[in-house]
Amino acid sequence: MSKFRKKMIKYLQIFWGCLAFGVLMFAIFLIMDLTDASLNTLGWRDWLGSAAGAAILSVGMINWI
Repeated sequence: MSKFRKKMIKYLQIFWGCLAFGVLMFAIFLIMDLTDASLNTLGWRDWLGSAAGAAILSVGMINWI
């Protein structure tokens, strides 16, 4: 395998790993919001906050690795 191909595989693994981590964190943040409210009573701020928190953590992980 060429050096470029090995490097691309590594970067793709990091990308998909961080994406999966972001989806997991989004689900965890939503579950934390659901402890005091039902799903149909969540406002757009709850959804936006969960998405923003997951995105911040995912981007932080990509930059940290």
